Amino acid sequence: MQNLRAVAATVLLLLSSVAYQPAQAGAAILVGQTAPASADGGAAIDARPFPRDFTVDGVSFQIHQPQLDHWSDNQLAAHAVMSVKTGVHSGADGKSQDSQDYGVLDFSARTEVDKDARAVVLTDIRITEANFPAASGQRDKYLALARKQLQGKRSLTVGLDQLESALAIAEVDRKTSTLSVRNDPPEILFTTEPAVLVLVDGQPALKPSGTAGVQRVINSRSLLLQQDGKYYMKLGAHWASASSLTGPWSASSANAGLTAAASQAEQTRQVDAMDTPPDALKQVLDAGKLPEVYVRTRPAELITVQGEPEFLAIPGTRLSYINNTGADVFVDAAADNAWYVLVSGRWFTAAGSKGPWRYVSPRQLPLDFGKIPPDSPKSGALASIPGTPESRESLIANDIPQTATVNKAQAKLQVSYDGAPQFAPIAGTPLQYARNTAVPVIRVSATDFYAVDKGIWFTAPSAQGAWVVATKVPAVIYTIPTDSPLHYVTYVRVYGGNEDEVYVGYTPGYYGTVVTDNVVVYGTGYACTPWIGAYWYGCPLTYGMGVYFGWNAWVGWTFGWGWGWYDGWYGPYSPWWGPWYGPAYPWGWWGGGAAAWNVYGHWGNAAVRGTAAAWADPWTGNVGRGARGGFYNQATGGRGMGRAGVNTNIYTGTTTAGAQGIRYNPQTGRVVAGGGAVAVNPYTGQAARAGERTVVNTNTGRVTHAEGGVVAGPNGAAGAGGFNTQGPQGGDARGAGGFHYNADTGTLHRGGVVDVNDNIYAGHDGNVYHYDNGQWNEVNRPDSSRNLSGQTRDNLDRDRMARERGGERISGREPTQVHFPQGGANMQRPVGGFRPALGGGGMRGGGGFRRR
Repeated sequence: MQNLRAVAATVLLLLSSVAYQPAQAGAAILVGQTAPASADGGAAIDARPFPRDFTVDGVSFQIHQPQLDHWSDNQLAAHAVMSVKTGVHSGADGKSQDSQDYGVLDFSARTEVDKDARAVVLTDIRITEANFPAASGQRDKYLALARKQLQGKRSLTVGLDQLESALAIAEVDRKTSTLSVRNDPPEILFTTEPAVLVLVDGQPALKPSGTAGVQRVINSRSLLLQQDGKYYMKLGAHWASASSLTGPWSASSANAGLTAAASQAEQTRQVDAMDTPPDALKQVLDAGKLPEVYVRTRPAELITVQGEPEFLAIPGTRLSYINNTGADVFVDAAADNAWYVLVSGRWFTAAGSKGPWRYVSPRQLPLDFGKIPPDSPKSGALASIPGTPESRESLIANDIPQTATVNKAQAKLQVSYDGAPQFAPIAGTPLQYARNTAVPVIRVSATDFYAVDKGIWFTAPSAQGAWVVATKVPAVIYTIPTDSPLHYVTYVRVYGGNEDEVYVGYTPGYYGTVVTDNVVVYGTGYACTPWIGAYWYGCPLTYGMGVYFGWNAWVGWTFGWGWGWYDGWYGPYSPWWGPWYGPAYPWGWWGGGAAAWNVYGHWGNAAVRGTAAAWADPWTGNVGRGARGGFYNQATGGRGMGRAGVNTNIYTGTTTAGAQGIRYNPQTGRVVAGGGAVAVNPYTGQAARAGERTVVNTNTGRVTHAEGGVVAGPNGAAGAGGFNTQGPQGGDARGAGGFHYNADTGTLHRGGVVDVNDNIYAGHDGNVYHYDNGQWNEVNRPDSSRNLSGQTRDNLDRDRMARERGGERISGREPTQVHFPQGGANMQRPVGGFRPALGGGGMRGGGGFRRR
C-alpha cells in the first residue's frame, strides 16, 4: 500500500508542480518519456519525477535523483546514479526483467532557483567524472551518452525542498557568523480589543496636501491629514479624528477638502488608506465601531489578544502560552512567571504584559524553550532558538538565493531624485549613498555609481545615469555594515553571465533578514535619519509590521509581515523601502511567505527569463493563478487549508490544474482531505490525472483513504490506485492495483504493487546502492553489503533522509523522524515550526496571509 500511495502521490505531485511551474513560451512541461524541445528551439524544462528516462543513439538509460555535495551561490556540485539498459533476463519468478549497468556521475551545474515554484533548474551541466564498477569497459561510452543528453542544457529540475533538506541534514554551509545588530526593545502594546498601529517615521512632518487648508503628515505610509489644527485618519471607507496624534481617536466624517486630499494622496500611491481592510476589521467598522488607534513615532509592536488571555501549558515544560492570540507570548512558571514575547525574531522578557521589556539573547533563554514539541501550536518559535532543527533550516533557507537570468538590453532603470542628488557617507567605508531617492544609489567614485532595482544591479558614470545592467559589483559594496540603511543591498549578487545575459540572485537578506546569534532575525535594529523634502524616503524598519518566522509544510522556512497575528492590524501594511518601496501588499500574494517570493516577477519575461515558472505573463502565453491559504467559518466551525492552481499556455495548448486541501466540520465530525490534478496537451496527446481523498469521521472513528493516478500518451499509459478503510463498525478493507502499458510494444503489465520510489543512491565511494526496508545493498553485489557501515553508510543515510524529508515537505505530509548530526536532546524528532492556532493555520484567514 505504501508503494502504491507513492505512485498516486508521484503523479499528483508532478501534476501539482506542473500547475505551479508553467514553462517558458512554447515549452510545455509534459508527463512523457522525454521532455520535448520548446517552440523557440530551447530545451524544455524537465520536471518529471526521478528516475528520468532517456534514449540516446538507441541506448536507453535512467538518471536517478541527484545527491548534493556542495552548493554555493548559484554553483552546485552533486552526484547521481546512471543506469543503462543492456538487455533482459529472467528473474527468480521466471518473468523478464531489464538488465542494467549502474554507475555514478559526478557533475557541476549552475542553478536557477524559483522559490515561488519551489524548484531548482540545473543549467550549464558539466559531467566531470563517471564510475561504473561492474562495467568499467563501458565507462567512456556511457559517459559520452550522459554528456550528449545533459551537458550544457537546461535539462534537469530538482525540488528546492530536496536540496534544502539535504543542506540542513548534512549541515553543509551552515552559517555560524554573527552580524552586529541593535536589540533595543520596542514599545510592546498589548490590547484585548480590536486595534490599529500607525507608525510615523520620527516627529510628524506636515506638508501641503494639494488641497487648500489641508496638510498631510508626509513621513507615514498611513493617511494622516491635518485641518484646522485637528488630525484625521482614513481606515477603509471610514474616518477618525483626534486633537493630537496620540489620541484619543473617535469616529468622524470628512468634508470635501479632506476627501480631495485623501484622493490625491491615494492616486499618487503615497499612502495606504486600507481601502480593502481585512474582513475582521471591516466587520468592526461596518458595525459602527472604531478600533483602538495607536499612533507611534518610535519603534512599536502591537499584540492583540481576543479577550482576556487564555493560558495553555506546553507539555514537558514549565512554559505556558496565550492561546487566544497568534503572537508568540509565553509565561515561564520556573522563573517567577516571567513573560516572554518573540517579535522580529528577537526575544524580550518582562514581569508582566506592561513591561518594562528587556532583550534576552536566544542563547540565554530558559532550557524549556528548546523543549517545545514540534507539533505544538507554538513550535513556530523553534526557528528562533539556536541549535534546533527549525533554526538550522532557517539558516539554510536564508542563505539560498532566488536567481534569475537578465537580458541586459531589456532591463531598464531611471532614478528620480527629490531635487539634485544629495549624498551622505556610509560609515566605515569609502562609499556614499543618495539620501533623496527611493532607489539605493551608491557612489563608488566620481565616475562609478551603482544602484539596485528589484533584485538587479545597475551601473552608471554619474548619479543621473545612463543606467545599464551591471555585470560585476565592486567588492567594497559588500562591506556596507549593518548600521547603514543600505545594508540590505549586500544580499544582491551578480554571478556571471555572457554577452547578452547576466546571472543574478538575492537571498532573503534583501527583504531585511540578518543572521545574528546563530538565528535569523528581521531588521538590523539601527535607526537612521530619513529624507524629508518634497517627498519622504524612510529607512528600513525592524518593528511595527508583525514580522514572524516559522516553518510551513509546503514552503519550508519562511517569514512574512503580519504573520502570526489574529485581528491585529498595521499601518503601513508592508515595508515601503528598498525592494518593496511603494504600495507592496504581501498578503495579496501569499502571506507568510516572504522567503518564498520572487521579486524578479515584477520585471516580466521580456527582461528576466524566469527559472521554473513563467506565471501569468502575456509574453509567454501562460495565464494562470495559484493560491495557498485557509479558511474559517465562524457559523459552522468548519475550517481548513489548501492550495490550488490552474494554468493555460495559449501557444502550446497545455492546460494544467491541481488542488490539495483539508477541511473539518465539527457538526458532522467529518475531516476530508483530498487532492487532484489534471494536465492535457492536445498537440502531443499527452494527458494525465490523479486524485486522492481521505475521509475521517471523528464521531464513528472510521477512516477511509482512496487514491489513484493515470498517465497517458502516444507512447503508452500507466496508472495505479488503491483504497483503505478502517473503523470500529463494519470491519476493514483494503486493495491496490496498478498497470503499465507500452504502446510501442503492445505489452501490458498488471500488478498489485508498482514501485516508483527512487531508492537507488550514489555512494561517495563510486558504488551504487539500493535501500530497502532499512538495508543497504550494493547494486552490483547484492549479497555482500548487508552490514554496510562507516562513513559510506552515514552519507547514504543522510542522502536518504534528505530525499524523504524533501518529499514530505512537497506533499505537506507530517514529517518523519529525522536525525540531525552533532547530537543534542532534541535533534532526533520530527521538525515542527508551524502555526496552527486561531483561524486555521495560526493567521487570520489561515495559511499566514492577511487579505487586502
